[in-house]
Amino acid sequence: MARLRDKRQRGSTMIEFALVMVCAIPLFFGTVAIGIGLRRADEAVQVTRDIAHMYATGLDFTSTDAQQLVTSLTTGFDLSSTGNSLMIFSQISTVFTADCTAASISPCTNAGKPVFVQRVTIGNTSLNTSAFGTPGSTYLNSLGNIAASNYMTQSSLVANNFSSLLTQNDGDIAYVVEGYFSMPDLSFLNYGFSSSATGGFYVRAIF
Repeated sequence: MARLRDKRQRGSTMIEFALVMVCAIPLFFGTVAIGIGLRRADEAVQVTRDIAHMYATGLDFTSTDAQQLVTSLTTGFDLSSTGNSLMIFSQISTVFTADCTAASISPCTNAGKPVFVQRVTIGNTSLNTSAFGTPGSTYLNSLGNIAASNYMTQSSLVANNFSSLLTQNDGDIAYVVEGYFSMPDLSFLNYGFSSSATGGFYVRAIF
């Protein structure tokens, strides 16, 4: 009887172990995913803030040297045109009536509204879009700048929802850098770091 009881106990132990592992294995991988995600999110926030600070000091991110600098700062995030990351640079300024008068623009349909005066992108533009809108490429020159005659009059150049974040005085320019960093290597976990099929996160910095 004692041997039979021992065999039954060993069988019960295996079943209990299997049941515990069913819960423990997903928990383990979930913990790993959270750890990796938090580390990369911290890196993304820091690099986006650093790049936005350089943007605000006047660095031209249409130049090859500046783009190479961004690539070196974002080691671990592929910022190629087909990669897994994207950085969007925007200069946003609010149009005042005095600006319209000085530029002899009439009617000045965007008076009182924040508008894009520059847009530059680095990386895979298919991954995400700006939270504030996307100026049409026909309005951008080779440096990403937008002419006053356009940003003072074209409704498509208004920066949506920006005025709720920042109040600008006449002549102020906000330097905005938005980053989107996907994590395809973690997509098998289906942990939902974002709504993207590949997983990822959005960050931004404004100076």
